[in-house]
Amino acid sequence: MYEIKAYVRETMAEHVIDGLAEVPGVTSIAVVPLSEFGHSTAGGGNHLAKVRMVKLEVDVADEASAWEVSGVIVEKARTQDGHPGDGKVLVSRLVRAIRIEDGVVDEEALSRPGS
Repeated sequence: MYEIKAYVRETMAEHVIDGLAEVPGVTSIAVVPLSEFGHSTAGGGNHLAKVRMVKLEVDVADEASAWEVSGVIVEKARTQDGHPGDGKVLVSRLVRAIRIEDGVVDEEALSRPGS
C-alpha cells in the first residue's frame, strides 16, 4: 500500500485531479489548499516567496498504481517547459489502512465499498 502526496500549483490542481480521476485504483483524492514559502532569486535577492499551492493525497493498494499516479501528477502539474515552483511528489509506503465505516483493513480498505 502506498500514499502519494503531491504539492502542485493551485492553477494546475484541477487539471491534475481530472487526470487522476481516470486512473484505475484511485478511489478518492484529498485536496488541501495551502501557502508554501520557497526560496526565490527574483529581483536579485534570495528570499522566501509565498506561493499558493494545493496538496493532493492519494492512497493506492499496489506499487504499480503508485507509479501510475505519480506519473499522471508529474505530467499534468508541470507547466509548459517546467519551472521552479511546479511542485513535487512524495511516495510513502503505508503500514496499515482501516476503513472506518466497516473495519475493513489494508488493501481492501483502499477499494470502494462493495467493489
